[in-house]
Amino acid sequence: MKTAIRHPLALLAGLLLGSFAHAAEIPAGTVLNKASIDKLLTETLDGKPLKSLLTERVEWMVRNQGFAMKLANARPIEVDARWKEATKRNAPQVKFETATRTVSGWKGGLPFPVIEAGDPTAGDKVAWNARYGLLEGYAQDEPYVAVYLVDLDKGVERVQNWAYKRVIMNGRVGAEAGTLGDGSVLAKTLVFLTYPQDIRGIGSFSLRHLDASKVDDKWVYINQFRRTKRVSGGGWMDPLGGGVDILQEDLNVWDTPPNWYPSVKLKGKRWVLAVAHAGKPVDESKKRTPAELLQSDLEQPPYINSRNAWEPREVYELEVTPATEHPYGKRVVYVDAELFQAYHSEIYDKKGEFWKFISYERAPVVGKDGFKGFSALQGRFIDVKRRHATVFASDWVMNDPKINDKTITAEALEREAGK
Repeated sequence: MKTAIRHPLALLAGLLLGSFAHAAEIPAGTVLNKASIDKLLTETLDGKPLKSLLTERVEWMVRNQGFAMKLANARPIEVDARWKEATKRNAPQVKFETATRTVSGWKGGLPFPVIEAGDPTAGDKVAWNARYGLLEGYAQDEPYVAVYLVDLDKGVERVQNWAYKRVIMNGRVGAEAGTLGDGSVLAKTLVFLTYPQDIRGIGSFSLRHLDASKVDDKWVYINQFRRTKRVSGGGWMDPLGGGVDILQEDLNVWDTPPNWYPSVKLKGKRWVLAVAHAGKPVDESKKRTPAELLQSDLEQPPYINSRNAWEPREVYELEVTPATEHPYGKRVVYVDAELFQAYHSEIYDKKGEFWKFISYERAPVVGKDGFKGFSALQGRFIDVKRRHATVFASDWVMNDPKINDKTITAEALEREAGK
């Protein structure tokens, strides 16, 4: 699918290509770190100057935070033909509602497969593609999520286990295509903690409306009282709880409708380094030890580095301005220009100072119905001010028929979290 946009960095990269025409090509497997960065910046990866593949903050992370990246050549990603067909079939009926910055007429696939240069609504459209692209499938299950709380100077502090389940109610593509329910709900989600005992059972059930002018309906389970309580849907900008470095909206890099923010601007299109072919993430036979996270180095400082390979991917760069009451001052998000899933987010405080770095590592995934999708297998939320991070990894189960609108309910939260 074609998208068209020019970015000032693309023009700069074009000017630089002449000077890099005879630069050495970086071999796959080379590690970019503080010791190697100055040499590698003058070389190329897939013919692209490495300097042009690093955002300012990623370069800062490498130079100042011990961040390291194993480099690889880009590989193509095959996605399901039914997803492409749904986009082709449905996109002509989709309309962007300028007054409300919402979408109407969407039935599946990407709502806006073509992003036009100079379109003042392009930032919102990229963000809506990320919300509605749904390459993660229409039934998402992570029964065992390994979560490590890490001090960047001292190492692992605590281990947690979560469970995550989501059913998509609209725009379903695959063997169980179509709409569930009356069409008013986009998704139902369960998240709850299963370990350790002192926080076991804390969890939430949320219902996201297709009408993006409405905030989520949400219920929480209080393990001490063994009861479920409805809470304000405005908690999407609150901490997730359990001591992790995550706001609720930080899940999946940025998991909130764009019209809930005063502004989402498309800064342009560029290339960055991203993990798009993550390896098997978890070995449960080594449960609750650093060795269980197969693709995360939790034993060497700064305890946040990935063993997966980072490859060049073309992305849209979004600048998101939160409301005054939001704890963040600005969020920059890098969204895959072909698959419309976010890889990274760089977050700034109200003073404009760099605060957090979120990185998700994705891979092609085949669902139980044969659907060829693309999803996150692991990631990290790094608070550079606190020098603290939350690292997670999980085997992703896509399109399991056991995950549906009858199994993802507030009652299921009590039943699952209250065990």
